[in-house]
Amino acid sequence: MSRPTAPGPGTDDTAGAGPDGTVTVAPDGARVEFRRRYATTPDDLWSAMTEPERARRWLGALHGDLRVGGTYELRMGEDVPDADDVAHGEVLACDPPHALELTWSFPGESTSHVRAQVDADGDGAVLTLVHTELQESAARGYGGGWHTLLDQLEDHVAGRRVRAWDELFDERVARYTV
Repeated sequence: MSRPTAPGPGTDDTAGAGPDGTVTVAPDGARVEFRRRYATTPDDLWSAMTEPERARRWLGALHGDLRVGGTYELRMGEDVPDADDVAHGEVLACDPPHALELTWSFPGESTSHVRAQVDADGDGAVLTLVHTELQESAARGYGGGWHTLLDQLEDHVAGRRVRAWDELFDERVARYTV
């Protein structure tokens, strides 16, 4: 049986794409899911997520080959290989500008999976991000972490100053319980 957490304050269910995500714990691992609407095109959102120069502005230094069977390394702090804040994995699916699915290996954690889907929505784009097979002990941190990163992505595609991780994370992670 799964134990979902309620989304935190500020969720906008009327738009179907509020800022808060959900964390669900099940026997096969925890799951974090977000559905966010961005005031940009699907192509621009895809570009912001997958082009190394743009990803660096909000996510971190992205290295690798984003094609099926390719590998990637995401350096979220300093641009240093194999540091404590580097995720890496294999690209399982890549259908620009619609879907990207990856394995996610982070130091000290078992391998999990991330799927990002981009859909057109009127004059905007909706990103659905699902991170599965997480260890229960890491789920709350991933809820707050993805929330922070998606806020930074919003800053980037809106052309605003991208707020720093430290400005956002503590308040975002407090919204998620396991």
